[in-house]
Amino acid sequence: MRVIDRTSLRIGADMGLRRHIGGHVSSLIGVMLMLASAALAQDSAPPLPPPRPDRPAEPQPEWRAEKVPRNETPLEKADLGGDAKDACLQRLAQLGLRFESRPPVKENSCGIEDPVLVSALPDGVAVIPVSLMACPVAESITRWMSEAVAPEAQRQFQSTPTKILIGTSYQCRDQRNGQKPSEHAFGNGLDVMGFEFAKRSPLAIGSHTEGSSEATFQEAIRKAACPVFNTVLGPGSDADHGDHLHLDLRQRKGDYRICQ
Repeated sequence: MRVIDRTSLRIGADMGLRRHIGGHVSSLIGVMLMLASAALAQDSAPPLPPPRPDRPAEPQPEWRAEKVPRNETPLEKADLGGDAKDACLQRLAQLGLRFESRPPVKENSCGIEDPVLVSALPDGVAVIPVSLMACPVAESITRWMSEAVAPEAQRQFQSTPTKILIGTSYQCRDQRNGQKPSEHAFGNGLDVMGFEFAKRSPLAIGSHTEGSSEATFQEAIRKAACPVFNTVLGPGSDADHGDHLHLDLRQRKGDYRICQ
């Protein structure tokens, strides 16, 4: 019978256990090394390229958008250029007027902040004589001529106006009653004396035979001036305006207008 040495058996078991544990440890270390290598490779990977230019940008949150006040858009600011006078001059040029921008006028209590010397309106309508006025007045007379005077001349006379005859534009004086400065003193008013046409005799503002084409023309353009100007005075309004149409842009409380 073989006698087994207990000490040798114990030593052999211990060595087997150590080999078993060592194998597991080696495997665990190998796995850990593989994970570490993968993480290192991921960290060193190059960054992704930026999005293609043709792809739309992601929408920005609303709180980043710049708020624009009502009735004031960037386009409107660009049109005005920060200066209402420059905007008016630009509109006159676009409308086709012939004019010169003049320096501000200051004469005692009279003056014009934005004067223009107008020699012709659109479509070649000459201003006789060349007249100094505020820029908004030039814009308003252009609107009246194109929207009312020219179409009515075509209806009544089958002709187009070639000249507008001005009695007074800028003039440093008071109203005829002497109570306050006239709108002429600020380049804010015009006295229209009459018109010349391409295919008929000139027409002077005044008394015309009732029912005639001249009377119909004069009444039509007087009424059409009322939405454009704040004051319209002509024949029949008073003794001072029997031979011309007085047109001005005087501002009154509540947008009150006079049309006579």
